[in-house]
Amino acid sequence: MYCSHCGKKFDERAIEKKQSSYVQKDANGELVAIDSDAKVEYVCPQCGHLAHNDLNEEEYKSLSRAAHSQLQRGANSFARGMALNLIGIIIGILAFSFFLLSFKTEDGVKVIDITKSTFLVFSVMSVVAVILLGFGIYNTIVGINKKTMYTKLLKDLNNKTFVQ
Repeated sequence: MYCSHCGKKFDERAIEKKQSSYVQKDANGELVAIDSDAKVEYVCPQCGHLAHNDLNEEEYKSLSRAAHSQLQRGANSFARGMALNLIGIIIGILAFSFFLLSFKTEDGVKVIDITKSTFLVFSVMSVVAVILLGFGIYNTIVGINKKTMYTKLLKDLNNKTFVQ
């Protein structure tokens, strides 16, 4: 189910498992089934607005606006992730060059000298590159998932095949 105000997708089945909307306690504390024709509304976990199944035309328009907004956020997240990946790769290549500079030759054999400042620079740059790549991959995956989910939602809304 999607919130028509913010576009957040949430699972109403998980909410129903915790506490059923179709069964309530009466004054005696006994469970009583309520009318199946009653309108069931859920509180959106992101914005706090009420979300329900039967949307009117204005709520479809609001959901479309929210989906476009979420699609833009997904595109921004994807772009941010790709930029972080690129910067992480560049810093990783620079770190590798400093790693190659940290070798010294003893008796014709190349040995790593961990007391050189180039090895310290390699270590710091490697850590930064790994952190940037981690955040970059995360943001890229989140962006791709948001873009595909909200593209499908907008396609369904445009074709009038969307069912809440």
